[in-house]
Amino acid sequence: MRVLLFATLAVASFAKKQVHSSDIPELQSWEEWKDTFEAVYPTKDEHDAKRLAFQQNLEYIKTHNARADAGLETYRLGVNEFTDLTRAQFRDLYLGEHKHFEKNYVDLSHLEPAASVDWRAKGAVTPVKNQGQCGSCWSFSTTGSIEGASAILTGNLVSLSEQQLMDCSKAYGDNSCQGGLMDNAFKYVIANKGLDSEKDYPYKMRNESCEKAKEARHVADITGYHDVQQSDSAMQAAISIGPVSVAIEADQSNFQHYRSGTFSGPCGTNLDHGVLAVGYTADYWIVKNSWGASWGDNGYIMMARGSKFGTKGICGILESASYPVASTVGPTSPPSPSPPTPAPGPSSQYYEDPANGGCNSGEQAVRIQGVAGAFCSPKCQGFLRKCPAAPTGFDAQGECALQDQSGDRFCALICDTSDSSACKASAQATCKSAGQGTVGICTYDDDNTTAMDRLGMKSVKHTAKKIE
Repeated sequence: MRVLLFATLAVASFAKKQVHSSDIPELQSWEEWKDTFEAVYPTKDEHDAKRLAFQQNLEYIKTHNARADAGLETYRLGVNEFTDLTRAQFRDLYLGEHKHFEKNYVDLSHLEPAASVDWRAKGAVTPVKNQGQCGSCWSFSTTGSIEGASAILTGNLVSLSEQQLMDCSKAYGDNSCQGGLMDNAFKYVIANKGLDSEKDYPYKMRNESCEKAKEARHVADITGYHDVQQSDSAMQAAISIGPVSVAIEADQSNFQHYRSGTFSGPCGTNLDHGVLAVGYTADYWIVKNSWGASWGDNGYIMMARGSKFGTKGICGILESASYPVASTVGPTSPPSPSPPTPAPGPSSQYYEDPANGGCNSGEQAVRIQGVAGAFCSPKCQGFLRKCPAAPTGFDAQGECALQDQSGDRFCALICDTSDSSACKASAQATCKSAGQGTVGICTYDDDNTTAMDRLGMKSVKHTAKKIE
């Protein structure tokens, strides 16, 4: 098992205003900073102590940025809502210890990920959230990866409930504001057969009892999770599938005041904070934090990649990564013993002959321009445009390969025209050439065009073997 622990948090003496870092100048005076965050302190002694911490941090930021201006640093620092905290205070309030033992590894070596990925641009990442002074980063990392996986599968992005994880997953080893672990939270969601929305079960930034009625309401679900092998290439492959929950060391002053650019340290690998990797380029990982939009690059940090950071990666980012496997949500009221409805997969209920019984409600009878015959075609599903597998009797691959005039995309059974057994000959389905070498499409032979047209046939075009 793995354990993620956090120091018990002191009660905040005031609530700071939430702003975006892009709206905050890199350098502000103490009075300007207090005005920006509407900071008020209860005593003169606390005010003076906070002002001293701010001034020391401001000098540190100025020194670093002077080095950045001289080309000696790859990133810049700036003031944020944490600039009145010493490094020790910051560490005690927001960070903890992450220990890991057993792993549920998955082999991703067969994947060929793209050169760069940014799931924000694909609608699979919710806006930046703020955990406040509660050691609940593990719950935000968990909801982030489940939000992404569910959006990629269903095409519907919904903000999920961190408070439910905090309140209800204690039996799995999590401990609300006092810490938890993403893998433990995944186990809870699997056992609960889903997770409620942020809107229905909102975040309260404190320890609470589990709200059983809300716990039973599900808007997203997962069937499993995988830990990512400790390598740069495995992490890249995992993020190409969807956002990945990761743990890092975040207790350095440079991380506390990061503003923009490619963060290159210093930091160690004593994991103390759960965050979310939502993308990558050749040079850095794109990481979503849960400290609000006033921190970092509007709530994000670009963390450098490269062999110079060793096998654990910068700040240990490669050491403890995991991601969930999403599924569609099954009935939840009343609870049903039936498993959740699976994503499109092997089935005999797709790609039927539209002239022999018609198509399912989730399919469209289609005729491809320039290709003889017709078949029932399901729509491509989710951001990854998944398609059901071929039914029994076909040696073909379900691919998102068709597009109609409105831009809707549909699945087809891609076959090899040189293989006489690729389609089901006994059902009058044969592999017709798609005009790309031996690439073909399985369609049902059709001699009665008028009868077929009465079925409401949709005319589509073959756009490629697989739409990317």
